[in-house]
Amino acid sequence: MSRLEERYRFVLRLLPAAYRQEWEDDMVAAFLDSMDTGDSETTAYVTDYGRPSLSEVTSIVSLAVRLRLGGADAPPRSYAWGRGVRLATLMAMLAHAVMVTASIAVTLWLYGKIAWLPAPAPEWALTPPGSIWHTAWDLAGYAWLPAYIALVLGHRRVAQAVALLAVVPPVITTAVQQAGDVPLSVSPWAMLLIDVVLLIAMAAFHHGAPPVPRRPWLLALPVGILLVPVPLFTIQATTPALRLLDWPGLSCAAVTAVMVIHLVGRVTNRSSRTLPWSLALTLLAVATLTLRAATLLDYSDQAQHTTLATIASVQAIAVLAVGVPVAVLAIRALRRLPSIPNVSPRPTTPT
Repeated sequence: MSRLEERYRFVLRLLPAAYRQEWEDDMVAAFLDSMDTGDSETTAYVTDYGRPSLSEVTSIVSLAVRLRLGGADAPPRSYAWGRGVRLATLMAMLAHAVMVTASIAVTLWLYGKIAWLPAPAPEWALTPPGSIWHTAWDLAGYAWLPAYIALVLGHRRVAQAVALLAVVPPVITTAVQQAGDVPLSVSPWAMLLIDVVLLIAMAAFHHGAPPVPRRPWLLALPVGILLVPVPLFTIQATTPALRLLDWPGLSCAAVTAVMVIHLVGRVTNRSSRTLPWSLALTLLAVATLTLRAATLLDYSDQAQHTTLATIASVQAIAVLAVGVPVAVLAIRALRRLPSIPNVSPRPTTPT
């Protein structure tokens, strides 16, 4: 076996084992034929030192996503994972869209642009950006709203491109700030890492995936704003000293509440339709716990670190207490599903 073949077979490990067993040899043969240049010396050099091209690797990754996170015609286990990842992605995108939509109204109020609301306290006043470029840079985070709408409407690539606009500026800003006088902190990087994972998870909305039900997910946006940011902002506006819920804490509270509702629903509804929701909530619980644990490291330098660490620990324990039963239910339901498809789709390899 040549080194080129070894490297290609290594990339093929991304595919499910059952699929590789049926198609791996054919894919390897087609790939090696495509790398034959017709010149013996060049072919020998490529065989020893060549690597699969980026387009080839991308094609395999895309195929792996379609197989492992399948659509309606996928095996039951792959279909359940696909729905779970898509539901988790939609809920995370919805959370971003809800918060940035509410923050637009808050920003306008702090700038004094909403006359019918009471004027904000002087210490809350904002200084307008110095230039239009600073304004555009600060508004980049609001791209989560159109990204969510594009994803719900079925435009996955557009959603990824728009969401990228919301991810890149904070990465650059955080890197520049922490390279200067701002102390190194874990929290911004942990939140950015979650956003990058969310950006990648949109790949689960491939062409074989069923379309997103538009009406409920679009209605969830105004409902979410009324249920979370509006009361939260009202409480903090009337009680400025209250800062118990940062973004990780709010995420812990929201995920815990949804998981409690899910567990109560499972008592009366034990159908397999609840499995994707169990998987989605388990994924969100893991992401939330990871974010909460990472941000704990930044509390050691703060004046109220004991109080903040205690509150954060309680939030993490709450997620664990509810998340473990949800994860157990998901694992048990998954084990009852077959994972091998009846007919494996033939791979398509670019030449």
